[in-house]
Amino acid sequence: MDITAIPLLQNRKTADILVLPFFKGRHGVEKAGDFIESIAPYRLPIDTKDFKAKEGEVILLYHDGKQESRIALLGLGDPTKVTVETLRRAYAGLTKACHSKKIKTANIVLPKVKSLASEEVTRGIVEGVLLTNYAFTSLKHDLLKKEPSALLQKLCLLGSAKRDLVAAEKAQGICEGVYLARNLVNGNADDVTPQYLTKVAKELAEKHQHIKTKILGKKEIEKEKMGLLLAVNRGSHLDPAFIVIEYRGNPKSKDNTVIVGKGITYDTGGLNLKPTGSMETMKCDMGGAAAVLGTIKAAALLELEVNLIGIIPSTENAMSSTSYKPGDVYVSASGKTVEIGNTDAEGRLVLADAFTYIEKHLKPTRIIDFATLTGAIDVALGSEASGLFCNDDALANGLLHAGLKTHDRLWRMPIFDEYRDQLKSEIADIKNVGGRSAGSITAALFLKEFIPDVPWAHLDIASTAYLSEHKRYNPKFGTGVGVRLMIDFLEHLK
Repeated sequence: MDITAIPLLQNRKTADILVLPFFKGRHGVEKAGDFIESIAPYRLPIDTKDFKAKEGEVILLYHDGKQESRIALLGLGDPTKVTVETLRRAYAGLTKACHSKKIKTANIVLPKVKSLASEEVTRGIVEGVLLTNYAFTSLKHDLLKKEPSALLQKLCLLGSAKRDLVAAEKAQGICEGVYLARNLVNGNADDVTPQYLTKVAKELAEKHQHIKTKILGKKEIEKEKMGLLLAVNRGSHLDPAFIVIEYRGNPKSKDNTVIVGKGITYDTGGLNLKPTGSMETMKCDMGGAAAVLGTIKAAALLELEVNLIGIIPSTENAMSSTSYKPGDVYVSASGKTVEIGNTDAEGRLVLADAFTYIEKHLKPTRIIDFATLTGAIDVALGSEASGLFCNDDALANGLLHAGLKTHDRLWRMPIFDEYRDQLKSEIADIKNVGGRSAGSITAALFLKEFIPDVPWAHLDIASTAYLSEHKRYNPKFGTGVGVRLMIDFLEHLK
């Protein structure tokens, strides 16, 4: 999207719509920005009390003005309660209204919120617009002959300073990372394979000088003795891939954040086959890998002064005569043996080998993994928050704070040692499932067995990476969860 900013309202160019913000004040509707009353016939809906400026309320007016034929009155609610998230949601609603009228260009008067800096106001508005202004259309047939996309194409922020445009450009860079993650999750599983994820990682390295990649194919994975990743891969005709993608934005620093993404590009459940109704969305099982690649892209676009390494162990979990088997024992890269209680608990297996690789070859300051790991987390938290499991309070608090700011919210879950008993095996060092009870917790405890002695956080995004319906500024299907969270977290590392 083309985003511009000008300080004076009267210097604006022609657009399809002019957006005027209002608060719901103590004494009625109040203007939330600088604009003169003669600019548009907006008083009538206010005087008749048809428009009350409730949070997210949108009314469209029409007039024969020279610059915009449409005026939108946008409600922001109580001025003392407006947050960045309030703005995201309100301008997401505005964007949907623009889509319904096929509006392409918008002039937006920036509201003035006493509790927020102008850059925060801009961020909330632009993120609300951009996160909503998304459509996955690449799989539609003969798209050019169909009705053209109704997405907004140009946005002008009125009453802004240079710092506001900088904030808008930053938000746009972050949303580019979110778009990449969404597109990867939404693509066909036959297209978004381990080899395709490899291609995307290499393309990022080609476009950004601070990114480099290293790809381990099947022979290199065998050399690393990643027995769990190889076991999960056995049923697939596609080779596994182990992707190492590094962004070095602060070469002088030894601080090194490693983010790991589960990259199961399609999950049948293996020999513990998923039933009808549980498999149709399993192309989303690489949502963790998508979050990693989206975060790397956004960090590079923003030129963050941090060091970041993305690790993606990737394979299909398919079913065939060569599939790995429930009841058998497989040897991990760490040497620990794992009894397979259920082949549908495959994500934790490939992550375990990834953690061993990190301990052997990298020097992480902290490890954060993203994984669509358990259905149990959806039962516990639903789609409003991802589960956070962490062995370090400082790391947990940093992620929780970033989650509140971005509304990529997290909820900290326990990883008490007592739950570890559920993973005991009579024939191996550990079992990969612990039964129905506390399923997301025992999954995290399995991962903990393979973590080196560094701060570690596991984010179970099984209920937030893929939605069955539109929700605020998140579209149906892939959400790109984790990208905005990680960028905010990385920006505030000390």
